[in-house]
Amino acid sequence: MKGSCVKKGEVFKGRVDQDGSGEAVNNVIWARQASVNQDCQNRVDVKALTGRGTLANLRHEVAKIDELVSKMNEIVQMTKSIPGLGIYLVLHQRTSSGYVFLRWRERLGSNRHLNWDDVPDLTRGQPPEVRKWCQDTSAYAQELNAMHLRSREAIKGIRKQVQQRDPHLFQRNIF
Repeated sequence: MKGSCVKKGEVFKGRVDQDGSGEAVNNVIWARQASVNQDCQNRVDVKALTGRGTLANLRHEVAKIDELVSKMNEIVQMTKSIPGLGIYLVLHQRTSSGYVFLRWRERLGSNRHLNWDDVPDLTRGQPPEVRKWCQDTSAYAQELNAMHLRSREAIKGIRKQVQQRDPHLFQRNIF
C-alpha cells in the first residue's frame, strides 16, 4: 500500500505498512513520524533535554533532506528556464523507497532520460557559457544526489539504532 501522503517535490512518497507492523518502510517517512511523535525519544533518548541523542540527530537529518529537496527543486526550475536548451533536469522519486534524485532528460524528440556523460555532447551547439553552466549544474546535481543518499543512510542508521535498543523503563511513583 502506498503512503497516505504523496506530495511531489517532498520526501513523503513511499510504501507504508508493507510488513503489517504499522511502521513505514521508507526511512524518511519513519523519521518524520518518529520526530513528530517523539517515538525514538521514548525508546532511547534519555538525554532528550540536553540537545543530544537520537531525536536531535533525527530532526537534523530530516531538516537536511528537506533542504536538499528544496535545492533540487530550485535547480530543476533553473534548467527549465533556459531558452533553447534541449535538456533539463527532472526530480525523480522512487515509489518503493521514497528516494529522490536528479536526472537529465531530453526536451525534444524522444524525451528520454540521459546519462551524465551525454550532457557535453548534447550541449555542443550551445555557447561556451551555457556549456560551462550545464557542466557545473551536472556536477552540482550529482553532489546533491550524493548528499541526499548520505542523509538517507544516516536516517537508516538511526532507525536501526532505535530499533535495536531496549526501551528504558522507569518505575512510576504512585504517591
